[in-house]
Amino acid sequence: MFIYVLVAMLAAIVTYGATGLVRAFAVRLGLVSPVRERDVHTRSVPRLGGLAMLVGFAAAFWAASQTVWIRTIFETPQTWAVLAGAAVIVVVGVIDDIVDLNSWVKLLGQLVAAGIVAVWGPRVTFLPLGLLQVNDVWLQIGLTMFLIVLTVNAINFVDGLDGLAAGVAAIGGFAFFLTAYWVHRNAFLPDYTDLSTLLMALLVGICLGFLPHNVHPARIFMGDSGSMLLGLVMATGAVVATGQIASGLYDRAEGIPTFVPVVLPIVVMLLPFLDLVLAVLRRTASGRSPFSPDREHVHHKLLDLGYTHRQAVAVMYVWAAFVAFGGVAYAFIPWLPLTIANLIVLPTVGFITMHPWVREKGVTVRREWLRTSPWVPRFTLPFAGCVAAATILGFTGLATGGVPLLYSTFLALAVVSVCAGTGVVILHIAAPSLPFRRRTLVADVLMKLAASAIVLLAVGSPSWSDRGWYWSSLAVCGVVWIATQAAVVILQWRARVASAI
Repeated sequence: MFIYVLVAMLAAIVTYGATGLVRAFAVRLGLVSPVRERDVHTRSVPRLGGLAMLVGFAAAFWAASQTVWIRTIFETPQTWAVLAGAAVIVVVGVIDDIVDLNSWVKLLGQLVAAGIVAVWGPRVTFLPLGLLQVNDVWLQIGLTMFLIVLTVNAINFVDGLDGLAAGVAAIGGFAFFLTAYWVHRNAFLPDYTDLSTLLMALLVGICLGFLPHNVHPARIFMGDSGSMLLGLVMATGAVVATGQIASGLYDRAEGIPTFVPVVLPIVVMLLPFLDLVLAVLRRTASGRSPFSPDREHVHHKLLDLGYTHRQAVAVMYVWAAFVAFGGVAYAFIPWLPLTIANLIVLPTVGFITMHPWVREKGVTVRREWLRTSPWVPRFTLPFAGCVAAATILGFTGLATGGVPLLYSTFLALAVVSVCAGTGVVILHIAAPSLPFRRRTLVADVLMKLAASAIVLLAVGSPSWSDRGWYWSSLAVCGVVWIATQAAVVILQWRARVASAI
């Protein structure tokens, strides 16, 4: 699993950096999203975020092809067809973000991208109708294209609030990733590498890398280029999973139901699919095109109920998590008690969503506990820097010493994050109004040293890790954290001085 996580970290880092560059490029060329009647945002925001997501996806995709163990996935040309299809659908999305293509022209572009994956990549070989096998090649291609286009438009329809599409896709992709990995890990296979698991890791990575730029108020939109990329990757992962039924994989995975690969993509993307079906029915019933935009999506209904922008997104996240993990849990938990639990939990969550108390108290909680704090960058930026350093160290360790050095790197990252992060949190709670001067940084560093000594005594150096590499990684991550936090403190102190003048 650690190698999948490492690839996801690389995708997140590259996407995060590329998004800043794409945003600057879009602003310079005036490629911004105008404020339309159906939109929630009230100012022009740059588009083309999907271009940055493709860069992160492609970079991590190539790195995975060169990485020990998972590079066996790339021995077949079918894997590279996924990257080709992703590139085509992003190009179509970028053109649409710039010139606003006709809906039927955009659909044609989606069919071309889906056709590339279906013809040269993985295909649907089984149907959920009694696990009916599909033998005809053209029928396989047609079903694969239909599933990809359906998922692409489902994600596209749910992309209406800042951070909504990326967050929902990340939650669904994470649930998909855990299930796919667990199934392959417990099937007693000599090689449990899997393309669907890799695709879900990449999906989660590019979503997490893009979200810091896209949370409300968004600094850039993913546009159709980003939402269609997420849909294609999710659908392709589902196609790969359904094609593994014939191999007997799920029969060897200690009681995993055979229908799991068929149901899995449906439950993790149930909210986008539901929104898509309702939108098509609503528009066709009123005599409009099913692709005609409106302001009647589920997230719009939450805003109409009185939820704020962030509250509506949070509610959608909660629903996506309950539905996705409540669905994939059937792969691990007996169906009867799990069904009873879902029948109790899901209606309860629905009732709480509709109750006005949540909206009224949610505003208070957001103002009191989730307000923007100068301490937030003192935690998030150093952590991001350590993740970047651990990613570089991880790939270096894989190239020089194999998987054991990767374990050591992740252990070092965990130790530094726990020690340094605990120091920041404790200092924030103990002295929230303490001015950002040198004594603040000194006190924080002393707390980190004390916490580090305690954790290091408890953790030590496990037998499976290389002691020299572990301590080197620990030193690098620690230096990166302290250096990054010192830079943040200096910038904050200068800003306070400038505002005082």
